[in-house]
Amino acid sequence: MTNRRLLFVSITILITTTIIVAVFGIVPLPDYEDLASENNFDGKLIYYVEIQSENIIPPAPDIIDSCTFYIDLSSDLLEEEKIICSSDLYDFSYDINFYDAQIYDENKILLSYWDYQIGDERKNLIVDIESGEISQDANKNFFADDNRMNVYGEKLIDPWETSDYNSRVIGVYYADRIKNIEVFSSRAPSSYYFESFHWSPDGNNIIAGDSENNLIIFSKNKLFNPLKIEINSNLQDGDRLELVQVLGWTN
Repeated sequence: MTNRRLLFVSITILITTTIIVAVFGIVPLPDYEDLASENNFDGKLIYYVEIQSENIIPPAPDIIDSCTFYIDLSSDLLEEEKIICSSDLYDFSYDINFYDAQIYDENKILLSYWDYQIGDERKNLIVDIESGEISQDANKNFFADDNRMNVYGEKLIDPWETSDYNSRVIGVYYADRIKNIEVFSSRAPSSYYFESFHWSPDGNNIIAGDSENNLIIFSKNKLFNPLKIEINSNLQDGDRLELVQVLGWTN
């Protein structure tokens, strides 16, 4: 009698689970096309990643290094190129702030750090994107490029303001002088999200990072389907990569 009751309960749970899945469904990731050199984009995509150990024991993996990379869209190879890593900057500091890294003067990266040896003074490092050459800048009131507004005066809307993760809908929007305009909208798993929106230099396309370690290019005027660039950065065995943010799209 007990075995029969357990069997009945098991069958009931199975049927209930099947009905729930059938009604609500398993929401897949959005569908993107892969970026190819034939897409004919110009400029460089700059992004910041963390290299993490594959920790089996909780609570979290160790951060091995922090790095900035770029991809030259005008190149046929579309390869990732390293700009600088925190491990390259130990002569300056062991605490370089990559979270505040910004594109500076179009072809440089600006990094800040605190020099604790001389009284907690904030200093800046400027790194050339292509050569990796490092220079120091004592100017505390620097100006960095801002890609939130394009050449038409249109402003990107933060993805957290336009996505409904409870209903599993994500979107890309921008605001002109009158209204908000949808660029892309899709259902997605509740754990999937966009971050770090930036305009292309001509103001017609948008670059974003996603939670799957991809860079996604969107057409403002929907002239093409969203294009995906999968980030891997030549990892060593046992390490994993976390895309932290996109810094921008330079000329």
